[in-house]
Amino acid sequence: MNLVFDSIELIPFPPRTMKRLLILSVVLLVAVVSVNDSNAQSEPSEKPQVEVVFVLDSTGSMGGLIEGAKQKIWDIASEIILQKPTPEVRMGLLTYRDRGDEYVTKMFDITDDLDAIYGHLQTIQAGGGGDTPESVNQALDEAVSKMEWSPKEREVYRVIFLVGDAPPHMDYQDDVKYPETCQKAAEKGIIINTIQCGNIPSCTPIWMEIAQKSKGITAFAPQGL
Repeated sequence: MNLVFDSIELIPFPPRTMKRLLILSVVLLVAVVSVNDSNAQSEPSEKPQVEVVFVLDSTGSMGGLIEGAKQKIWDIASEIILQKPTPEVRMGLLTYRDRGDEYVTKMFDITDDLDAIYGHLQTIQAGGGGDTPESVNQALDEAVSKMEWSPKEREVYRVIFLVGDAPPHMDYQDDVKYPETCQKAAEKGIIINTIQCGNIPSCTPIWMEIAQKSKGITAFAPQGL
């Protein structure tokens, strides 16, 4: 079964409304999988399978936004977990800064230990950066290529939420650029949703392009809340 969702451009909404719109694709998939499974077999259907990876900018420019961004991430995670029928959920987390910082990326691989992912999320603090662009390209490529996603043949909904406030460095010659990564994601059946925190103008068209190339949705959280 191949499920394709058209990309949806979202304008700023109140936090609760935006959060519910962000998980629309997950809710739709859970419902469709449940119906298809029920029609395909007389036995009770298996639980829907969901794998979600959050990719979070933790550079200094996120200082006033990161706590709100972390709360938003866990709100989305909680909404996914509480869907009916109850899905089996595995989560991963990757945070990124930029070259020359304390780290470029920190990856916490996909797991069913959601308490561990929550614990890792709470340890993330903003720091580093300096110029506007960040290592978005590397972070997104690692999320797609290095996380232990299940094989494409399995009936699993795979989704990345990219959360940040600045565009990628396009001048790093050894980077895998985001258009190529979006293509890889499509080949693996991974949807990429983007959430822009803050209001840096140069970030907006790229966040929208990433989502459009990956059959995802885009949302804006100017205050990070």
